[in-house]
Amino acid sequence: MASVVRYDFLGNPLVFWFLCLTVIGIPMAIIYLLTSTLRIEDSVEHPEEFVARYKAGKI
Repeated sequence: MASVVRYDFLGNPLVFWFLCLTVIGIPMAIIYLLTSTLRIEDSVEHPEEFVARYKAGKI
């Protein structure tokens, strides 16, 4: 059985970009990005079908 790994950012994009704009906030933005990103691993029998449905917006 194959697995498909997705990453989903659950944080606020405006906060992230605001931190990126300030020079002092760049390290904080990287930490915010790493701590707010969720790794989702799905075990699927047919990964090609899963990717096709995901790109079509059905998942």
